[in-house]
Amino acid sequence: MGIKSRARLSAIPRVQGKSLLVRGLNALAATISTPLAAPVIAATRLRGGNANSARGAASLATEAVATARATGCTGTLVARADSAFYSAAFTGAVRRAGAFFSVTVQMNQHVQAAIAAIGEDAWTPIQYPRAVWDDQLACWVSDAEVAETEYTAFTSKKGQAITARLIVRRVKDLNRQAAPGQDELFSVWRYHAVFTDSPFTLIQAEAQHRDHAQVEQVFADLADGPLAHLPSVL
Repeated sequence: MGIKSRARLSAIPRVQGKSLLVRGLNALAATISTPLAAPVIAATRLRGGNANSARGAASLATEAVATARATGCTGTLVARADSAFYSAAFTGAVRRAGAFFSVTVQMNQHVQAAIAAIGEDAWTPIQYPRAVWDDQLACWVSDAEVAETEYTAFTSKKGQAITARLIVRRVKDLNRQAAPGQDELFSVWRYHAVFTDSPFTLIQAEAQHRDHAQVEQVFADLADGPLAHLPSVL
């Protein structure tokens, strides 16, 4: 199950020569998909506020999980979401609903410290079946390394701390200005972390989280269809 938010901003009026940004509605949607089925929208919201806000995500997740079960999804249900939903409210709601969560982690100092503590012998090389486009390196990436460690998140939230798996993928940060044939003296990595209580193996859980294109395609279709008729612009 994929959960995603997308911002929509209303027109920008001018008052005494100054532009004022007026916030409009943000669309939230949860989709259900399986390896054998196209995604189906299970729950939606239109709300005000920032797109990065997780406000309303807990109730959305609860509704989506209930809908998935009501429609006959009897297997293992994993709710995947981006870093906007990395919160005690969202992950706690998913657990209470009887599903597992898989959320992109915001790279704060605590997460960075946990990653730094992972030993070099814990990393497992992986290769993508299909190369992934890296926006920062402006090239196709076909390999990486993954590892995991136990991590307790949301410790600042009294009574809401959650201990689960921190799955980390690292990709070599290549020097795009290096001369042809110039070798690296040591490896520099960029890290992408996922907080999950998924019951699947490390390789499976990492691949499942990365394979999130279904909900992205649903939003693309919505933006070209129903959302395009709202009184605002993307």
